Amino acid sequence: MNVKLLTLLIFFCFGLNTYAQIEGVKVRFVHNADNSCDFFYEKSNPGTYHLIIKFESIKNTPKYFYEGNIKENSGFLFKLMPIKPEKKIKFICEPYYIKGNPKPDIDKNFTYLLPFKKGKNISIWSIMTIASALTEGDNYYGGYINFTESSQNQTIHAMRKGIVIEIENEYDFDPKSFDIYYEKRNFIIIEHEDGTYAKYAGFKKDAIKVNIGQTILPTDYLGFLEKSVDNQYHLFFDIYYKAYMKDVFPDKTKDLDKRIIKKLNPFFQTNKGLIALDDKIYESQNYIVTTPEEIICKELTKKELEAKTKILNNVHEKLSN
Repeated sequence: MNVKLLTLLIFFCFGLNTYAQIEGVKVRFVHNADNSCDFFYEKSNPGTYHLIIKFESIKNTPKYFYEGNIKENSGFLFKLMPIKPEKKIKFICEPYYIKGNPKPDIDKNFTYLLPFKKGKNISIWSIMTIASALTEGDNYYGGYINFTESSQNQTIHAMRKGIVIEIENEYDFDPKSFDIYYEKRNFIIIEHEDGTYAKYAGFKKDAIKVNIGQTILPTDYLGFLEKSVDNQYHLFFDIYYKAYMKDVFPDKTKDLDKRIIKKLNPFFQTNKGLIALDDKIYESQNYIVTTPEEIICKELTKKELEAKTKILNNVHEKLSN
């Protein structure tokens, strides 16, 4: 398991703020006048981080261990109270984190939209993947990746509400990008509320129209694709989550704390009803994109719902004129 780690030696702080900087995350300690100690965090990147703070040595307060997910840019973590109020708390601690929620509460019945504009006729293939090494110590562990082909360039749209946590936009056209396992593609990764992620890959360089940290709503425009060597436009997309090996495969006896990326095969809304794309492995299937309003609006806040409803009403009005 790959983690970001920093050891802190904190003995006497005399009421001053003390900072522990891990790459992307800052943990702040405040010793109060009553000798209690408050812990806060700040993070510079969007998305969920799983933060752990281990106390190697701790005095004048009960033993403590912190583990939890942090999503906002900053916030309160916990408070330590002194056993003897007249004395300060002394401790040595190690804060570290992993990206993502290792125990996501996945909504396996959630219905996704196909990532294209409403009414488009799309040919989709579902291909089984193999286990492969990724950055940050994560590993793919089976599952499927979906890719589409079209003779016309298509605009790509969000399948579900989420926040943009990663964008790759450095690659020019490469004939090798037609290979399903080729990794040097421009892509967007969006984190969803339940801890799952969607990866959209195959964008033309400088054709991505969203930014890191931006909240994306279903059907929002993401960008357009690169033309491939076969004169087709291909989008590679999949939905997955990050977890510990022991939580996904409880019968295994090795590598239990290894982090893996586990693919999901959810249902998509299509003109043929709810479809699991992996039902037809290695066979091209044609679908017409549908975008029911009840699916678009399912996870929206009241403010987002009002804004999205206004947009949908404007679209309906234009279509009726």
